[in-house]
Amino acid sequence: ASDDPEAASSRDGRSELALCAALFAWFAVLPVVSPFPMATVPAILGKRMSRAYSAWTWLAACVCYVLKDAAERGRSSASTFATLRKGLAAGSLAHLLVVALKLVGVDGGGLLLPGRGLWTFYANFVAVPFTAGASVAMHALAAFATTCSEVGEEK
Repeated sequence: ASDDPEAASSRDGRSELALCAALFAWFAVLPVVSPFPMATVPAILGKRMSRAYSAWTWLAACVCYVLKDAAERGRSSASTFATLRKGLAAGSLAHLLVVALKLVGVDGGGLLLPGRGLWTFYANFVAVPFTAGASVAMHALAAFATTCSEVGEEK
């Protein structure tokens, strides 16, 4: 890693993708080994689906690692990695949109709209605010790393 902001290695997203890979891996293992309510994060799907969702989170960790490796080798512009980058960006942005809508309270009330839907339907999510916030930050970092980093030409 370079501390020079003008260096290509500081603009290709490899550091962000490495952190995303570690965070997605952590959140993939979390539902399997943790009790409820923490096991429901980051899926926000409730007790029935949270442990099954960890497979998708593990897949996202693998994609982040592959994209980090491609950035280190200067291959980020190859069609395979461009497709993976777009898929990870779409998934992370969609997750952030759903979480934002749930927090606002479009399905029964929340932080902005009247009602108790957020605390009724997503009580497990609200019970662990630090873990929930870390999950949102992880998806935001993945969205940032896949949409804002520079993708150079192949060597």
